[in-house]
Amino acid sequence: MVPIWVEVLKKIYPALAKYYNAVVGGSQVFYITLGLALPSKDIDIFIEEFNPVFLSRVIAEALGLGEERYEVFRRGDNVIFHFFAPVEAGVVSIGVTSRTHLGKISETPLFNEVVLVKRDCVEYWTLSLEAYAVLQATRPDGPRDVDVARFRLVRDRVDWERARRIASGLGVRDKFEAFYRLVYV
Repeated sequence: MVPIWVEVLKKIYPALAKYYNAVVGGSQVFYITLGLALPSKDIDIFIEEFNPVFLSRVIAEALGLGEERYEVFRRGDNVIFHFFAPVEAGVVSIGVTSRTHLGKISETPLFNEVVLVKRDCVEYWTLSLEAYAVLQATRPDGPRDVDVARFRLVRDRVDWERARRIASGLGVRDKFEAFYRLVYV
């Protein structure tokens, strides 16, 4: 059974891509790059500069909703937007952030790791598996168990040397190596 967030992503991403340089950066990377749709409570997208009201309207129209429910807040210079999309069994949260915890995506080596992938007739700009591994390895609160478990499932499909080069370029090689060891325990 395909998780409900897949259908939501397939509807909203093309609509967002008409107006923004949207990059998928959450666990949806596994679905886009590998076709592996893991359970998730939200959809994560990076858009460096956006108007939250306009963004909400684009998402609502793509989903055919007459009512919009969202929240916007700031953490430092990062704008974080959550749109709540009603689905059959509850709500899917669409999270859009203006920067990663490593800075603006276009100003880091992660920018070189954004790839265009076609999945289920939709073209997505997404982080590579390697960039996503570095991002998860360097979370401010440390790697989460769920992310370690997810990367264990696909560890033979990740170019770990390329991920090391990305981590080195960001100056976070030690954190990356700690994550790598957790994945290979």
